[in-house]
Amino acid sequence: MATYIVTRVTKEFSADGTHRHLEGVVTDADVHYTRKEVVDSIWAGNVWKTQADGYEAVIEPIPYCPQGICLATPYLRTNPDSPEKDNLENLDSA
Repeated sequence: MATYIVTRVTKEFSADGTHRHLEGVVTDADVHYTRKEVVDSIWAGNVWKTQADGYEAVIEPIPYCPQGICLATPYLRTNPDSPEKDNLENLDSA
């Protein structure tokens, strides 16, 4: 089992253009992974965490983007209600 530290994210517009959502993540080793690669790795037993500005959170897979009608799948989340960098959506862009 390996542990991956995510420090930045990449975002893209949703298929309908109404919002931007996570396309992937970038680790502290400066390697880009797509959402699917991260989810597959988690299911294989690896641990993925965010780490930035003194905040840390474990990344969990969820079926779809949390924006109401968006069907982007699979998706990732950490602490969705936090305004801090323990929320995956609040990490700096790569």
